[in-house]
Amino acid sequence: MEQDIDGIVRGVYHTLHLSGRRLHSLSSVVFGLATNRIFPHSTEKRYTVENDILQYDHMYINYCGNPGSIVTASFADVINGVYPTSYFKDKIVFVGVTALGAGDRILTPFSKDRRGMAGVEGQANIYNTLITGSAINTVPKILRWLMVISVAAFSMFCFLRLTEQRAAFLALFELLAIAVVTYLLFSFFNIWLVPSAFFVTIFLMFVLAYIFRFNDAVVLLDKAYTALVPRLRWGYEKNGNEHIRKGIFGFFTERGVRMKSQILNDVSTQLGFEKELTDRALLSDIHGVLIFGPDKRNMLINDLAQGLLRENNIEMASSEIFVKSLAGFMMDKMDPEVVLEGLSSAKDGLSFTVSLERPSKTFYKVDASCFEIDDGSYRLFLLSDVTRIKELEMLKGHIISVVSHELKTPLTSIQGFSEILADKLEGKMKNFAEIIHRESERLARFLNMFLDITRIEEGRQPIKMASVNLNNVIREVALALKPIGDKSSITINTDIPEKTDDIKIDIDLTKQCIYNLVENAIKYSPPDMDVTIRLKDEKDTIVVDIIDHGYGIKQEDIKKVFEKFYRSSSDKTKNIKGSGLGLTFVKEAVEAQGGRLSFVSVYGEGSTFSITFPKNR
Repeated sequence: MEQDIDGIVRGVYHTLHLSGRRLHSLSSVVFGLATNRIFPHSTEKRYTVENDILQYDHMYINYCGNPGSIVTASFADVINGVYPTSYFKDKIVFVGVTALGAGDRILTPFSKDRRGMAGVEGQANIYNTLITGSAINTVPKILRWLMVISVAAFSMFCFLRLTEQRAAFLALFELLAIAVVTYLLFSFFNIWLVPSAFFVTIFLMFVLAYIFRFNDAVVLLDKAYTALVPRLRWGYEKNGNEHIRKGIFGFFTERGVRMKSQILNDVSTQLGFEKELTDRALLSDIHGVLIFGPDKRNMLINDLAQGLLRENNIEMASSEIFVKSLAGFMMDKMDPEVVLEGLSSAKDGLSFTVSLERPSKTFYKVDASCFEIDDGSYRLFLLSDVTRIKELEMLKGHIISVVSHELKTPLTSIQGFSEILADKLEGKMKNFAEIIHRESERLARFLNMFLDITRIEEGRQPIKMASVNLNNVIREVALALKPIGDKSSITINTDIPEKTDDIKIDIDLTKQCIYNLVENAIKYSPPDMDVTIRLKDEKDTIVVDIIDHGYGIKQEDIKKVFEKFYRSSSDKTKNIKGSGLGLTFVKEAVEAQGGRLSFVSVYGEGSTFSITFPKNR
């Protein structure tokens, strides 16, 4: 007999070989007698047991059921006539000695120490297996191992890629599937698959996959700690003598838990400090603060900003809506798309001034910037009250404007009298009069340009919008500046399409803008170069490009070129006369008409200034 892993005997041998004698099992002999067939004894040697007994003809018993499934009768009852002779007709009867008692019904079918099922009933089950040809077939060990390994590989592959809940459902499904397959194979083909091996394999793979995933989670936690420590405002120093293993082995050690707890404590302390700092510094009533998250929706706004924006009906649901709503209040007349483009990445940011009418006339400087945290882009807007500064600037501008107006009258007299004197005088005196006349004209142009800029800034400059074709305007400017270009051996070229759409602009202001830009291009180009005025008719805009191959603008000067009275620090241009108002005037005049002025410049190679006007207005 061979006892299985569950303690039940299923494997038996029908032939024993001892001391030169072959002993056949009772059931195999009965099988031969009952069927008139010779039992197919083999000569295969299975293994050797004690006392040199050799065993042959192995078979797995296919039991009919629990003890008592085969009808049994007491031999004493048979002798006493309880069972008539006819009862045993056409039946095979096994007669054997068995102990009586409850132990005969406890185990099913029977164990190696003979407890549970009576031996004679066991022989009857063996015979029934032979006569029905229903012996249990087992899967070869090598194939069984391959199946177990395949189930293990499949389970591990799936468990590592599914969530814990789905992995648990898959494990349950696999266990049920193995049970059903085992039942079907046994019921229809008498093949026993040993499901316990698969059950244990699936359970172990589930536990192992969970350990692996838990280890990955701990490793991610370690990486988060590593990334977090350098960001702590007060720093964090680890004891140099402590070496903590990463992963699950470091997590379940006393030192690993203590180190992570210490870091979390430091982080908690500093987060409390940062929150208090944010509440007191950013969310105070000194500045208006708005922060928009990676989804571009508003995630933080303090009371000052919220009150101001609501009072002036400025929407703030997202950064795009906020900038577009704020455009009507901008004093610099910036294109909202340009502002948003400047905030598309973590650059230096930009600033502009807005004028708010409610609750009272106030001016706020808006500092807009973009910063990135963990691949998320955040937009920050700070509103600073500059009403007092702006009022002083306006007062200063008004004073200068008044002074400039007062200067125009005597300057006109100086121009007139110097021109008369230049015609009447001779020699050095005539030369002196011409210098006075020339410089008075330059001063008059400077005063006029300054007054124009002041009027535009204050909104007092009348803008006479009319439908204009820029082809003729560009030709007139090129013709007017040709003598100035010829003096410097500079050729003025025009690149104009045959036909372009008309646009609504102030023709006088636009002509003066193009004139100033072309004059600058000539002034800041070395001799024997060329300047090109190019007109581009695009889908939604008309663009005028003034292209030169002159000295260019230094990188550090690019942000300051539109400031009043600013002059470049380049050695090549420091001796060129200029007021520093030309580009300021062009920018203010173009934006007053709803256009945009932009430029690109490479120091030592030249510059391209572009005036862009929208078509549909």
